[in-house]
Amino acid sequence: MSHSREPHPVPDLLKQPMYRVLRIAEGAVRGIAGTNPPVDPASLRGIRNFLFPQFQPALGCVVHVTPVIDAIRFAVPGARIVGAMSGIALDVFRHHPGLDVLHPVPDPVSNLRTTARELRRIIDDFRGEPYCVLMTSGTHRAAVALAAMLSGNGVRVGISTAPRLMHIPVLFDPALSQIANNLRVVQAVGHKVPSASEPRIYFSQTDLDQAQSLLFDRVSPRDTPLAIFVSQTSPGQRKGWRAERFVCVAQWLMRNYDMRIALVGTGAEAAAVEHLRTQIGGNCVSVAGRTSIPVLAALLAQSDIALSLDSGILHIARAVQLPACVIAPAWSPVHEWLPLDNPRFRILKKLDLPAAPPDYIVDEVSTADVCAALGELLHLFPPSPEGREVRIWKSLVPVACEAPSGSPAAAVHASLSHSQ
Repeated sequence: MSHSREPHPVPDLLKQPMYRVLRIAEGAVRGIAGTNPPVDPASLRGIRNFLFPQFQPALGCVVHVTPVIDAIRFAVPGARIVGAMSGIALDVFRHHPGLDVLHPVPDPVSNLRTTARELRRIIDDFRGEPYCVLMTSGTHRAAVALAAMLSGNGVRVGISTAPRLMHIPVLFDPALSQIANNLRVVQAVGHKVPSASEPRIYFSQTDLDQAQSLLFDRVSPRDTPLAIFVSQTSPGQRKGWRAERFVCVAQWLMRNYDMRIALVGTGAEAAAVEHLRTQIGGNCVSVAGRTSIPVLAALLAQSDIALSLDSGILHIARAVQLPACVIAPAWSPVHEWLPLDNPRFRILKKLDLPAAPPDYIVDEVSTADVCAALGELLHLFPPSPEGREVRIWKSLVPVACEAPSGSPAAAVHASLSHSQ
């Protein structure tokens, strides 16, 4: 008989004292050199340079930090905001007009020394002026704080599992949403934030053209109403809904609204999505595994409605303001991730459980529940070319903002062109 071994607690117990020693040592060295950054409220409010590191691997986490950029732009006119990112974050922020520069930087968990060196190079652009390193929820790993500490003398502000490495730690509040927690980082620097903040993802004309080539042909012209289905979630997350129920809802939309269905997902989900497409039949297409994040955002923007599980792609739909019905699991608190009190969304959660049972699936939400919610949304936001054009206009970056050929951002675009 084999037994799983519990991780030894001693290393974790030693981490916080070690971080405290590092922080004291840093303060002493910088104090002697006269380079400790001022952290009084007036000095913080006067900072105009911001380093924005993002290394989290979860799509939803990254999408939910995008309001921080808008909040800084709102509070600090003329701010210089520089992104240092890897992985999914590069794809999410690739075309964000609120960033002055976006630098590909390796994840410090895999290469702390290289990350610190790259951050030092980036910080040189601030020309010796004071700067803040803003660390949001999801960038909480101690390695990010350590890389920021080793790279320069900026004020480190934010949410971290190593609060002793921060000049101004912000404790994560589980009673608030992810977005609200992230905006508290901006408040910690002394700035007010907009009362209503929504995530945003932007795409280029090239992304839009690619999305249109996936969606439209002579059989299905652009004026055909289009519904997006997100039928898959991350492995191990008990958030699923039965395939036959997706089939029933899809056929109901086809029959009652003359809708085309587009199934989206990652490359790893493509086989399951294709199987669902064959079950739905009719005017249904799968684009799973064929889109980058900006292309997927462009695809969602030119759709009319979405039916989604609680997944990363749902947050992209929210970021382009696509109306959606969300099938929510009974065990997950809706306030943390989902768009509460948003008229474009209907969140279907019929039970409240403290945890997910081993065999849990969202059976408590019926096809009748979903059809009723979709019907209500389609009444409030009827499919129209004008509605699609408004969504596209709000998220389409000007041609001048697209990454030039040969630039680091263009290279990132090429390397991630088929990632999700």
